[in-house]
Amino acid sequence: MSRAEVDLAATAAADPAEEPLPAAILSRDGDRLVPSPLAQGPWHPGHMHGGPVCGVLGRAIEACASPVPMRVARMTVEMTRAVPLAPFAVRAEVTRAGRRIQQIDARIEAEGRVLARATALRVRIAEPDPEAAIPAPESVPVRGADAPPDPVLRSRFVPGFIRAMHFVRARLPDPVEGGLTWARLRVPLVAGEPTSPFVNLATLCDFASGTGNALDFERYTSINPDLSLHVLREPRGPWLALRAWSAVEAEGLGQSTATLFDEEGVVARALVSLLVERRREG
Repeated sequence: MSRAEVDLAATAAADPAEEPLPAAILSRDGDRLVPSPLAQGPWHPGHMHGGPVCGVLGRAIEACASPVPMRVARMTVEMTRAVPLAPFAVRAEVTRAGRRIQQIDARIEAEGRVLARATALRVRIAEPDPEAAIPAPESVPVRGADAPPDPVLRSRFVPGFIRAMHFVRARLPDPVEGGLTWARLRVPLVAGEPTSPFVNLATLCDFASGTGNALDFERYTSINPDLSLHVLREPRGPWLALRAWSAVEAEGLGQSTATLFDEEGVVARALVSLLVERRREG
């Protein structure tokens, strides 16, 4: 999520005159998913945001059967092609079966092409052993009050997916301290079905790429073609905090890393690659 996206999200969430939101980010049409305008990303008006892309891949992974109770420990997503704002199919299959560890591959397909793919590692859920538990050392960041929105951004950027979010900006991105944002979905990912805790996490974790990115959004693009999410536990509650940092080399390669929290503690960590380019003038 870029600095401008955070500002615009605050504007969209606080603007009483905005148009009514669609019922969900996507809807079902047989075995396909159909994006609403809320799926739109910041880099091209005809392309989806990485958040819904990660969310629907996580949804397909979670739907795969398992021989014993399991949950996702790691999901890696590769977004090497843009996903258009058009109907698409999502498919997933177990490629390594087991009672303790399971591997699942998922992909988004449209018009005979694979547009994005994910690999997930799912691990069995054991009986609780309190003596083995080691809590993460980080404390939950304070949510605080939202900063005033920037009304100028409303006329410069298409809202798209960020209109589906509610944000509270605790700290704008800084090269030294990184950034901190609390976020939650305002509508379901898919119409007619609840958004599970893992799918909620998968949808929101894509904002790691920009929450800590201090580059000027109007001068640079910083697309993340991949994302790796390591899950300590599933979140409890709809709100998630992202505390993130970014580093960018002069050659245009970068990384963002984020720790994700719910209101009780650490739930996951995310690492993404960045493709940074200066915007063309005019």
